[in-house]
Amino acid sequence: MRKVKLTAKTVGVIVAPGFDDGQVIRVTEILKGMEAQVLVISLGDTVPAGVAGMRGALIKPGIQMSRLHPANLDALIIPGGNSTASMQADSMMLTLIMEIESMEKPIGAIGNGVVVLASAGQVASRRVTGDYRIKPAVEEAGATYLDQALVVDHNLVTAQSDRNLDHFVEAIAFLLQPATTLR
Repeated sequence: MRKVKLTAKTVGVIVAPGFDDGQVIRVTEILKGMEAQVLVISLGDTVPAGVAGMRGALIKPGIQMSRLHPANLDALIIPGGNSTASMQADSMMLTLIMEIESMEKPIGAIGNGVVVLASAGQVASRRVTGDYRIKPAVEEAGATYLDQALVVDHNLVTAQSDRNLDHFVEAIAFLLQPATTLR
């Protein structure tokens, strides 16, 4: 299998207090291994010295949400963890998701991070997966919940848990590749 390279692609990864450390660290490693530029984005107007994950990892964001231009991202990733409630309540976060979606760029969500997509109104009539506990919330938002490790629906890539992160990132990388044309 050919190793996908994401040279010149910028993938944003959101961090808010209580994010799932393992998901963010592993996704970042995989993306950097594919030569992608990873932009760690914090909620709010100021860049904190570090954002603490739910297991104690401290990650330094590269930019705060208020300074981010969606056109500068090629894809966006929303991790799960204890941070989803603050992401769901952040209007800039929800606006960013809607803008990325309107540009039909890949958006990935892991575990309970999928509820943030639901709060942004981006799961209606879509197929998604995630932590089994979010099933009622995403179905109420109009999604079809599938009990699968990974679900790709157009530009949305959702993973049930952190056990599927390699395939999750590979699916996003596939969506970032230019389409081949037949002559």
